[in-house]
Amino acid sequence: MQLHFFRSAKRWDSALLPIDDNTFGLILQFRVRLVRVEPTTRFFMSDTYATGNGRLHDTYGTFHLDAWTNQEWESYKTNFVNVVQRHWSDKFVLDPDRAWYRPRMGANLTSAIIQCGLSIELVETSAQAHQTFRIIHPRENNFRSYVEMYNRTGLFTHLDLEPQWGGGRLTRVGNARHSIDFLQTTINHEFGHTLGLNHVNGVGNSDNNYGITLEQRENQMGLGGRLTTRHGRPWLNSLVDRHHIIPERRHLPEDRVKFTARVDSPQLIEYWDDDWQPTAAATH
Repeated sequence: MQLHFFRSAKRWDSALLPIDDNTFGLILQFRVRLVRVEPTTRFFMSDTYATGNGRLHDTYGTFHLDAWTNQEWESYKTNFVNVVQRHWSDKFVLDPDRAWYRPRMGANLTSAIIQCGLSIELVETSAQAHQTFRIIHPRENNFRSYVEMYNRTGLFTHLDLEPQWGGGRLTRVGNARHSIDFLQTTINHEFGHTLGLNHVNGVGNSDNNYGITLEQRENQMGLGGRLTTRHGRPWLNSLVDRHHIIPERRHLPEDRVKFTARVDSPQLIEYWDDDWQPTAAATH
């Protein structure tokens, strides 16, 4: 078994590092450029554009841009890193289906697990960056932030780092439909797209793509913030597609190792069922 510790790519780099005889860390490493958009900024990004007159236009309407103060901008940059890393790093473990790692010559094979980390380094130029995100400060609070996954870019607002309640969404709960309020931090949902994840019900922005049932809609790639084993797929893909682990002799059992992702972090309930009713006590 050959191990390649560092791999580079356009969307992010990755590092597979031994922690002890039974544990590795697989870290997805992002270099991110955050672009401060002012009322005088001119840019064109798909169907969204600004011509420097204090207004931003996209398919959902026209938005008025406010200026950033230096303090606001520096705080945003720091919080961006903290919020995304806190949500996505150290939340998953990749479990092997067999012993595969020999920590040193003559040692027995171990079933070493792989802990999944994520790190963000802010950079100053797009040439340095894996991802470039424009950040706007609109007066209106209904701009729909988005990521262009394959262009390695996105457009977010100053409000996207804070959890927000989305209220009154009719959602299937068992055989009934309830009005549910979901709590979600937009930047964590959008960074899921940066990681290559689609909406819980597939590609698209229709209401159904964000889920139909309560289980689907509370998902991070639905309307909520709940992580599932599916969200560990970017680490699995990096492990396999980037050949961090390369079999030497495929007839050996350890060279046929396969990994599966599991969530290794407590999950909060981040929704409120407006129509919930306590179950009537059984009578005897």
